[in-house]
Amino acid sequence: MSGDGGGSRPWRRPPAARRARPRIAGPEAPPHLRPAPPPSTGPSADRARADLAAMGHPHAASTAPAALPARRADAGALAAAFGVDFLSWDESDPGRRGRALAPYVLPPAREERLAATGWSGLGRQRGELALPGAVIALSDDRLLVHVRVRVTPFRRLTITPTCVRHSTDVLPYPAAAPAPTDPQWVGLDSYWYELLVPVREITDQWRVDIGAVIVVPPLPAEVRDGVVPP
Repeated sequence: MSGDGGGSRPWRRPPAARRARPRIAGPEAPPHLRPAPPPSTGPSADRARADLAAMGHPHAASTAPAALPARRADAGALAAAFGVDFLSWDESDPGRRGRALAPYVLPPAREERLAATGWSGLGRQRGELALPGAVIALSDDRLLVHVRVRVTPFRRLTITPTCVRHSTDVLPYPAAAPAPTDPQWVGLDSYWYELLVPVREITDQWRVDIGAVIVVPPLPAEVRDGVVPP
């Protein structure tokens, strides 16, 4: 640059105060003074809270009982056992089916009425295997469990039906499935049923709404010679 006299002026360096100074990060806050991280969310956190609640941890977050994995597993196991008993019967010992179904429903319940629920009273059939599947929450205390049950029907070898007998229970919770073999019956090929079992939690126990159970394919109303008609 040139002044009034036309002479050039030398370039001068700006003062040190005007120079850009590097920023120095302050000391990191001690761990006990740092803000707490936000509460974790997502499936892993939900599973952790559910597991704590299932173990009765006092600081577990309150969750609907039907949503807890442990309670869902318990409901699935109960629905699977119910499916085996519901699809098992023996015309020579109908009372055993009623006794087997009684623990699943809300008492009091007449065993004679339970024995006739979903069964014509004729024939012989044995539920052998149950696989619980999807569990759908209908409300805070009601679930719908999908169950697959493999059953084996029997065909009568005698001309006349077997006389009614009364079995003796050795343990307090009998199963409705009859013995695998019987001299008056012959076992046929097995097949599968699918059930939708609604359960409800009452006084910390799951109970089956037996009147709302859906069976696929539907159970036939008639049985010929102990064999399910085609």
